[in-house]
Amino acid sequence: MMAGNAKIEHLTVRNIVVPLDNPVWLGGAAISEREYCLVELTASGGLTGHALAFTRGADLTTIIAQHLAPIILQQPFEQVERLWESMYQGVRLNGRQGAYMRAISLVDIAIWDLKAKQNGIPLHRLLGGFNTSVPVLMAGGYYRADKGIDELCEEFGQYAEQGFRHLKLVVGGASMEEDLARFIAVRNSLPGQVELGVDANGAWNDPKAILRWMERANGETAGLSFIEEPLPPEQRADLAWLRNASPVPVAVGEFIAGKWTFLDYMREGCMDIVRADATLCGGITEWRKIAALANAWNLPLFPHYFSAIHFHLAMALPGSRMIEVVSTAGRNSSFGLIAGCSYEMKNGEAFSLGLPGLGLQPDMEFIQAHTTHERRIGT
Repeated sequence: MMAGNAKIEHLTVRNIVVPLDNPVWLGGAAISEREYCLVELTASGGLTGHALAFTRGADLTTIIAQHLAPIILQQPFEQVERLWESMYQGVRLNGRQGAYMRAISLVDIAIWDLKAKQNGIPLHRLLGGFNTSVPVLMAGGYYRADKGIDELCEEFGQYAEQGFRHLKLVVGGASMEEDLARFIAVRNSLPGQVELGVDANGAWNDPKAILRWMERANGETAGLSFIEEPLPPEQRADLAWLRNASPVPVAVGEFIAGKWTFLDYMREGCMDIVRADATLCGGITEWRKIAALANAWNLPLFPHYFSAIHFHLAMALPGSRMIEVVSTAGRNSSFGLIAGCSYEMKNGEAFSLGLPGLGLQPDMEFIQAHTTHERRIGT
């Protein structure tokens, strides 16, 4: 265990690009590669903290190196709340959403990794230690030119055989009629005890058409467990109308940042399930505050993707229904190749490995082979 005044002495930030074996379509957009930002903080004494997330095309490397590193270097990392406020206020003129909040999120997560490692315990124990395990949802059904209905049903059947009791189908990349046929076929191919939701990734824009789609999906099968991001996040009035009229829960939040924004969505009745993502909403520091708001509004949490990070939050605090993983087929998800995994799976549940901090295990050979540029700052 390090002394309580240990400071952040060095920052390394890398841009990592991993090509997919086969392109996939998500929300109508083709994806041929996954781009990540990896942050490494080194404290006095040599302790390191890491964070990894999507860039979504933003130059997070430059933002972190030029705007955030001067704020956090040579500062005690246990003062995480003060560091978060300093970063947030330091870049406040550049917006409360988007790239700058993604950058703050990554640095904040790496600081929490340091903090838990300093104490020699897994992050979920430091944050609260509420659960002993957490259910895992598998997201699949990404569009590919060679994937028809039969292949889609086979894919989801394999997930069920692997023990997943919660599944999610990607929609929004085809016509609504085609997506309805995809959902009905998959739902009818699965055992009744396996739940199936859908994720439109904000690709639809007509709330009445969406409601009709949901009513048919729910009425013509064993049931639709939830619908995620059915509309773009800026259509808040439509989200509230749909949520009020919907026969199934509406999950919203993976595109938005900051506790104030989430509070507005909750007050306006835009969400049944809170999809806060610590890698873009403001990091672990802000995610915990959003979680407290969700609990106060009696809304369950379902953090977006990045299960190696969100595992610790769902384990630590009450209110999280499950965490999410994405199929690694064709390198659609490369997080594990870059940083390993912080938990083990048993029958659709995630259990702690007991590793200190986030428990990430960066593969430096893979990282170096896929790094497009990096910045190193500090002593």
